[in-house]
Amino acid sequence: MATSRQPVEELDPDVLACLSGVTDPEIGLSIVDLGLIYRARNGPQGLDVALTLTSQACPLGELIADNVRARLACRFPAAPDIAVALVWVPAWSPDRISGHSRERLGLPAMEAL
Repeated sequence: MATSRQPVEELDPDVLACLSGVTDPEIGLSIVDLGLIYRARNGPQGLDVALTLTSQACPLGELIADNVRARLACRFPAAPDIAVALVWVPAWSPDRISGHSRERLGLPAMEAL
């Protein structure tokens, strides 16, 4: 059975590197480090990203998605299409946060849980 720390789908390292510069404005950390990216593909049809938010009640979802689109368009200008979807399944949980971001937030390391 998959845990919420495992990638949900394909995660292209170049796309993730690009998206590491997008921050969650409320938390101030990268959306990649927060584990909000569930899919990051770069293929012949273009870029395909699925992301979630820490809460469905977050009012900044479209702002974050727009920032993702803009960053991808700058980094991959030849991409024929950029698809960015906001998804809610599976639900995000704090155990998706990277180790160094957990430390910055004052959360215990995953090994300690």
